[in-house]
Amino acid sequence: MPLVLTRRIQPLHGLIDLAPLVSVVLLLLCFFLLSSSFVLQPGIKVEPPRSQFSVGTPSSRLIVAVTLAPQQFDTDGKPLKRDPVLYFNDQIVTLDGLRAALDHLPPSRITPSLVVKADKDVPLDLITSIIDVAHRFPVVIATQPSTGVPSP
Repeated sequence: MPLVLTRRIQPLHGLIDLAPLVSVVLLLLCFFLLSSSFVLQPGIKVEPPRSQFSVGTPSSRLIVAVTLAPQQFDTDGKPLKRDPVLYFNDQIVTLDGLRAALDHLPPSRITPSLVVKADKDVPLDLITSIIDVAHRFPVVIATQPSTGVPSP
């Protein structure tokens, strides 16, 4: 007598409920978005000087970026002097405009530091003037780590 096995469990034929799957995916998306940290840096490209003891640019909401204007030439083809351009909150400002913008900031319990991100070719007297303008904030000059062997 042969043994006959019959299937008692039938596969379910029907629609899959996608609501729980979608809710789990949205909860995971919200979790990752809220737990990630965003570093807000202005979009001004600068080439800061290199330092052997650099720790990088600290994150701060007060950033002054200083670049040199694009190189221009006179009618004889000689390069003209490149003037520095100051950016604060991604807006071009002058030293007086920077002073006014910093003075209009509301006072807070924790004094934020002002980060100066300047090209390596920017004159030192301009950076000193920026430090003088930001008299009520601690000033940090941004550098980038040096690569290679340090020179003696």
